[in-house]
Amino acid sequence: MAHKSETNKTLTENIEQYHQLVEHSPVAIGILQNDKIAFINTSGAKLLGNSSPEQLTGKSLLDFAHPDYRKIMVNQLGNILKGKNENETFELKFIGTDGSDIDIEITASRFTHNNKPAVQFTFSEISRRKKMEELILQSRHDWEDTFHAITDVITIHDKDFNIIYANKAAQTMLKLPALDNHFVHKCFKFYHGTKQPPEGCPSCDCLKTGKPANFEIFEPHLNTYVEIRSMPRLNSNNELIGLIHIARDVTERKEAEEEIQKAKDELELRVEERTSELRITNKQLMEEINERKIAVEALQKSEIEYRELSNEFNTLLNGIPDNLILLSPDLKIMWANKAAARVFGKDISNLKGHFCYGICCSIFSPCDNCPTSKSFLSGKEENAEIQTSDGKVWDIRAFPIKDESGTVKSVIELAGDITEKVNLRARAMRTKHLASLGELAAGVAHEINNPINNIINYAQLLIDEAKESNRDDEISPRIIKDGERIAAIVRSLLSFARFRKEEKVNISLHDILSDTLSLTSAQIRKDGIELKIILPDEPINISTHPQLIQQVFLNIISNARYALNQRYPESDDNKILEIECKRTEANNKPFVEILFHDHGTGIPKDILDKILNPFFSTKPAHIGTGLGLSISHGIISEHGGNIMVESIEGDYTNILIYLPEALAENECKNIDN
Repeated sequence: MAHKSETNKTLTENIEQYHQLVEHSPVAIGILQNDKIAFINTSGAKLLGNSSPEQLTGKSLLDFAHPDYRKIMVNQLGNILKGKNENETFELKFIGTDGSDIDIEITASRFTHNNKPAVQFTFSEISRRKKMEELILQSRHDWEDTFHAITDVITIHDKDFNIIYANKAAQTMLKLPALDNHFVHKCFKFYHGTKQPPEGCPSCDCLKTGKPANFEIFEPHLNTYVEIRSMPRLNSNNELIGLIHIARDVTERKEAEEEIQKAKDELELRVEERTSELRITNKQLMEEINERKIAVEALQKSEIEYRELSNEFNTLLNGIPDNLILLSPDLKIMWANKAAARVFGKDISNLKGHFCYGICCSIFSPCDNCPTSKSFLSGKEENAEIQTSDGKVWDIRAFPIKDESGTVKSVIELAGDITEKVNLRARAMRTKHLASLGELAAGVAHEINNPINNIINYAQLLIDEAKESNRDDEISPRIIKDGERIAAIVRSLLSFARFRKEEKVNISLHDILSDTLSLTSAQIRKDGIELKIILPDEPINISTHPQLIQQVFLNIISNARYALNQRYPESDDNKILEIECKRTEANNKPFVEILFHDHGTGIPKDILDKILNPFFSTKPAHIGTGLGLSISHGIISEHGGNIMVESIEGDYTNILIYLPEALAENECKNIDN
C-alpha cells in the first residue's frame, strides 16, 4: 500500500507540473471537444482578445474565425477528428477585437479528453511573417525588373566559372540557353568560345586576389569589342564565392574614336529568398517550442540577408558612372545614384522628392521630348537625345517598371553624356563636305587653266602681229593682264584645295593674305564693302600649313561680310572691313597680330563667350553650321597661337589672331602650287 501511495503522489506531482507548463507556455494551446473550447491557456486567451481563459471555455472557436476561412476550419478539424490527418498545420485568418484581420497558423491533432474524442491545437500569430514574405517577394520582382531592364550584359558566376544567373542582355548577346541546376554553362565558352579560361584572363586573377578587374578585349567569338568589369562576389562572411561580370559592346566607340572612354557599368544584385517551412509535431510540448524558436531565427536570418543584399544593391548602382535615377509617375525623383548627384551638383539625400525637370533643366514643366513621360504612357522602353542649355548632348533611356497588373509604377532613367561623340560625328561630316568642295574647286580650276592659257597666248600673238604691221594695239595687253589675273586666282584656288597633311613651312603672311583676298575680293566688291589692308613694309614669316591659315582667314572674312550686309544692305560709308598685321611679343617670344575689324551688327554680350563652341551660331540654320569659328580656334591652337573676340552689339566686332613668328634663321620657303 505504501508503494502505491508513493506512485500516486508522484503521478499527481507530474500532472500538476504539466498543467503549470501548459498554462504558462508562451505558445497558445487549447482543446476542442464537440466544436467547443474545452480548454485554453492564458496565451491563447490573450491572442483571442480575452484576459481570462475561463471566459472562453464553452465557446466555439469558429466565432473568432474570419467568415472566409470558417469552412476551411470546419473541414480541417473534421478530418482530424476522423483520423484522416495527423499533426495537420494550416493557416487561417481571425478577427481581432478591433475588427482587424490577424493571420494565424494552427497545428492540430486528434486527442482523447475525458474519455471522449477531442482536438488538441496550438496556434500563433504570423501577421508579421506574412507581411515580411510579401515585402521580400515584391522586392524580388522589383529587382528582377530592374536587372533585366539594364542594357549591359550582366552574368553572375560561381568559383568554377559556371554562369548561374544572367540578365536578358546577356542571354541575347552570349546566346545563352536556359540556366538551371542540371547543366553546366562555363563562362569562357560563351564569352571567348574556348574550352578553358584563356591564358592571362583578368577574371582568373580576380578569383585569386579578390580584387576587381577592368579590361577591354576584342572577342573574335562574338566579333565585338567588349569592355568587362569583373568583381569578386562575397558572402556575408566576406568569403569569395564567385564573380560578377558586367560587359558592354564598345565596338562603335572603338571605331569612332579610340581615345573616347566611356564606362557604362550597370550592376544589379540577385536576391535569393529562403524561407523555412515550419514542421510542428505534437508529440512533445518542448519540440513545439523548439520549432517555433527555429522559425523565429530563420526569419531573423532572412531579414539580415535582405538588408545585406539591399546595401550591396545600392553600392553597385552607385558604382555606375552614368546618371541613374528612379522616377515616380509625377516625375519626382525617388532614388538617384552618386553619378546623377554629381551632375546635378546636389547631395543624394537632397534629390529625393524634387521634379527631375526642375533639377536638370531648371524649368517648371516636363521637357517636350521627355522619354520618361513617353515610357509612362507607352509602357515601353523609350530613348531620346536631348541638348541642354550648357551645350551638352545627353543620350537618355527610360525603362518602365510595372506591377503585377501591368501598370507602370515607376521608370528608371539612364543618361549618358554623348557630347563628344556627337561633335566628332559633325566634324567628320563637315570635313567630308570640305574635302568634296576642295576636289570640286580643284577640278574647276584645272578646267579653267587651259582656256586661260590659250587666251593669253592668242593675245600675245595679236601683239606680235601688231608690231609686225606697225599698228597700235591697246586691247591685247589688257587681255593678257586680265588673263594673268584670272590665272593667279586659279592658282590660289588650287593651292587652297590641294591641302596635304605635311610638315609646316615658313611662308610670308603677305602671300597667305594675298591668296585669300584673290578668292574673296570680287565678292567683297560686289557687296559694296570697302577693304582696307594695313601691312608692315617688311614681310613677316610664320611656320604654318598655309591652306589651314587661309581657311581661317576665309571664314572670318565671310562672317564679317555677313555682319556688314545685315547692318548695311546697300552701300554705306561705314561698310568697311579693315585687316591689319603687325609684330608683337608674348612671353618674351615674337608673335604676329592679325586684326579683322568691321562695323557690322556685332555680337550680344550674353553669348560672346559661347561663339567659339562647336555648333553655336548666330546665323539662321540654313546659313550657318556653328562650326566655322570652332574649327578656326582649333587650327590656331594647333599652330601655338590664340584667337580672341571683342565686340559690342550694334557697333563693331574685332577678331584678333596671334601666331608665332618664324625664327629669323628660317628663311621663307617656296610653296609648291
